[in-house]
Amino acid sequence: MQNFFDKWQPVFEIVARLLGKGWRVNLLDACPYRIKLTTPELKRYSLMVREEKCRLVINGFVESRHGHGARCTVSQSRGVTGIADDIRRKILTTAQEDVKKAQDAEQAQRDAQEQEKIIKGMLSQLVTLDNWHDALTGFKAENGLSGKITNHFNGYGLFVQGLSVEQLIKLTGAIKQL
Repeated sequence: MQNFFDKWQPVFEIVARLLGKGWRVNLLDACPYRIKLTTPELKRYSLMVREEKCRLVINGFVESRHGHGARCTVSQSRGVTGIADDIRRKILTTAQEDVKKAQDAEQAQRDAQEQEKIIKGMLSQLVTLDNWHDALTGFKAENGLSGKITNHFNGYGLFVQGLSVEQLIKLTGAIKQL
């Protein structure tokens, strides 16, 4: 029995040509249960075609943790021009925007990681840093105090343990002056 890829590859070779802009069946990612279409014009954007309930399900998405996408289904008896038109109209209209959103989200994540490295670098000049579960970092000071620093949507948090009453009052006074 012929698998999905072998059965539908010739059809989607034609669909890819009809889509233009360098679309092609990705033979490097060949799988017997699906077909993947890619283009160099949309970096990391793919169209994935598979069969579900006797229909062709076509998903367009950015290959990213932050990826967005669109989806459509077509009848298996649909002609290649109809399939290409549906892909163009229902999926590719938002493809460029989806790629941009994923790139922006990835850049924001890289920026946040860089900021975290800078903060840890500055803190390490003041205290000894150590790992603390579910926190930006843990710390130990030379005076015996320890704790953790957390990162929240509304700013940073500081948890300090080992304070004497005098240190508690001084720390509260310092917080008041911020």
